[in-house]
Amino acid sequence: MGNRREYIIRGIVDICSKLDQKGFVANHDGNVTAKFEDGFLATPTAEAKAAITPEMILDLDKEGKKTGGIGKPFSELNLHLAAYNEREEARAVVHAHPPFATARGLVGKPLEISLPEAVVSIGHIIPVADYSMPGSVANDRVVCEALRQSDVFMIAGNGVLSIGKNLEEAYLRVELLEHVAKIDFYATSMGPVMTLPEADLQKLLEKRAKLGLGPKASNHVTKNILENYDQEKDNIQFGQLQDIIAKEVNRYLENS
Repeated sequence: MGNRREYIIRGIVDICSKLDQKGFVANHDGNVTAKFEDGFLATPTAEAKAAITPEMILDLDKEGKKTGGIGKPFSELNLHLAAYNEREEARAVVHAHPPFATARGLVGKPLEISLPEAVVSIGHIIPVADYSMPGSVANDRVVCEALRQSDVFMIAGNGVLSIGKNLEEAYLRVELLEHVAKIDFYATSMGPVMTLPEADLQKLLEKRAKLGLGPKASNHVTKNILENYDQEKDNIQFGQLQDIIAKEVNRYLENS
């Protein structure tokens, strides 16, 4: 038991270091948690990720209350708890503010991915979750709705959140989303961006499904989500995006 706990703690510290080195966090930005036994291991609040050491990692019970460690739990812990409750397979959550993906969230535009390997890894369309005040109870709904669409997503005004079956997977999804968002930013400044042929896209999504990646039904509704977003983007508000997502999910479930 002790060795496993130490292994997870080393993993959290390593992810914190990567987030800092990649420029995905600044000041006290970001937080990392991982499931352990009946509770969680978590980074403390008000600490730069570059400064995190194993001794600083907190032990939390299943409700997020501190049972051990130095420092205090971070204020946005409910984002993580909501993620674990929504996706039972999740064993780790990473929240950070990578610049390109965070900027994308600020303009409220879902990211359509046209890189085949990235489609298999994180899906075809990455949603933007509604804005809500950090620490607000509305965040629970925001997180749950987004995780019904994707394993990683942007939050309007609050960076990126990702889940994984382990710490490395959760981190790599953040890293890949930022990489793709950066490429998309440069590509759109150069000219029209290609879209994947529908037949190829479906093959990629089928491969993704066979690998057991992504939430149930997400691969079948992303195309409709993007089409509806494009039709309404002149008038859309952040809250309306979630209504579009919910409508398309329900439409799929009713027809499946």
